[in-house]
Amino acid sequence: MSLTHEKNEYAIPRGRVYFDPFDANQLPTGEIYLGNCPGFTLQVETEKAEHYSSEEGLREKDEALVVQVNRTGNVTCDNFSADNLALFLSGAKSTTNQAAATIAGEAHSVGGGLYYQLGETNDNPSGARDVTDIVVTSADGATTYDVGDDYNVDPALGRVQIVKGGAIDIAAAAAPSKRVGVSIGYKTTARAWTRVTTGSKTELSGRMRVVASNASGTNRDWFMPKVTLTPSGEIPVIAEGTEFVQMQFGLEVLKAANTQAVYVDGRGASIP
Repeated sequence: MSLTHEKNEYAIPRGRVYFDPFDANQLPTGEIYLGNCPGFTLQVETEKAEHYSSEEGLREKDEALVVQVNRTGNVTCDNFSADNLALFLSGAKSTTNQAAATIAGEAHSVGGGLYYQLGETNDNPSGARDVTDIVVTSADGATTYDVGDDYNVDPALGRVQIVKGGAIDIAAAAAPSKRVGVSIGYKTTARAWTRVTTGSKTELSGRMRVVASNASGTNRDWFMPKVTLTPSGEIPVIAEGTEFVQMQFGLEVLKAANTQAVYVDGRGASIP
């Protein structure tokens, strides 16, 4: 009988990626689903200690031992969610709550043709959203300016534009500083929105899991008990083309106490 060989297994890998960030005590907090990740690569580099014999005239290598291994990789994600953006910015996702309130007069020093954000505070530096009843007056309250002629408004974003050639612009142009003080009154509506802010940590540690759903080949799930995730590269804030935004993360796989660095599990089968 002729020799037989096992059938080759060709893989086209697919799967879902989850990251479980550690808390301050290096304990897992729950897995974040990263969404569609068109790229997840793992690279292994080893370093050897080499020994050469000096027993003969020709110095020959007689031993080579692997003494160091580095496992690194890259994760590419195009799920542009708030959670992923927070990971990329090494920051946090939170909910900003805006209370309904009446602002009697917010002072601004303005110039013609420029834009101004309402509601900027230390607690809310990016300003208010969804405002109503915007009224702009002179700083002393003696003059009420006309919307459309002297200023324009974007109530949804809480922004005011000073119209060139309007009364506010003329008053500013006559001032030595080319600015004039105005008072802006408005009402805020009760709103809540998601906010992502940057943080001080440039490297995130946690656990990484890839649940396979291959187009071809045996499904094998990857689990790494301890990794560091480092944002890298750039994300376009504005782009001309039609390509979807991708985020890049550098990955370093570490060996945690009492575990191996990487586990690759096949799917369970019943035991007879």
